[in-house]
Amino acid sequence: MLQFLRGTIRQAQRIACVLALLILIGCKKEVAEPIDFSADYAHFPLELNQPKFYALDSIVLFNTVQGTRYDTARLEVRETLVETFTAADGTETFRGERWDRRLPDGLWRFRQTFTLSRSTTTATREEDNLRFTKLVFPIRAGVRWDGNAAFDETREFVIGGEFLNIYDGWTYKYARPEEDVYQGGDFPTFDNSTLVIQADSLDFLIEFRLAYERYAPGIGLVQRFIDARNTQCGVCCNLDFATCGDLPWDDKAEEGFILIETFLR
Repeated sequence: MLQFLRGTIRQAQRIACVLALLILIGCKKEVAEPIDFSADYAHFPLELNQPKFYALDSIVLFNTVQGTRYDTARLEVRETLVETFTAADGTETFRGERWDRRLPDGLWRFRQTFTLSRSTTTATREEDNLRFTKLVFPIRAGVRWDGNAAFDETREFVIGGEFLNIYDGWTYKYARPEEDVYQGGDFPTFDNSTLVIQADSLDFLIEFRLAYERYAPGIGLVQRFIDARNTQCGVCCNLDFATCGDLPWDDKAEEGFILIETFLR
């Protein structure tokens, strides 16, 4: 009887080992393969000493006694990543320099230093002490994020002699195919480019905000647009807000700016 019990126990142990092995094999089969995000990361390349050139139209509104004046500057912009360093959190960070010149034959002028960095989940740019989360990974249509979370988006900036809270109310998202409509008249086409809508026609009685950027694989930023304008309905309508509300912004804007930047080469 004792020998029979011992044999039964040994048989049960063998069965348990086989079951454990089958479970282990099954678990291994369920382990997800690593996802290759290299195609997404290509939208935010980081390469030293590779200058990129852009055409920039900068339009600033000035509220004068004669009315609102639009002051336009046409520039060529050059951005180059010149060195790398390790940030306090261990992230490899690239320092870049931004230069511009007035067209057609102005002298190049140094404008600012900026930094770029990229992790497995985000791509960021920092300039003028403002840190923007430009992209999140993976890139998927409809995904939303707070690209301005690192600073107070209600902060005001002096534009044309007036204070403007440029970034208030922005919500970043990857455009769906039906939303991918923002494009300048002379803008070149790029295969597999990604549109990031940052402020989607925030049209209030006295404020208007529209902002978006487009990124292309192997290049990075290829298009940037910001329209941030305010009005007090004084110049156009003598403070008649009912009439002012129905007017297009080109007729009623009193302060702000429009920025159009497109990749050249």
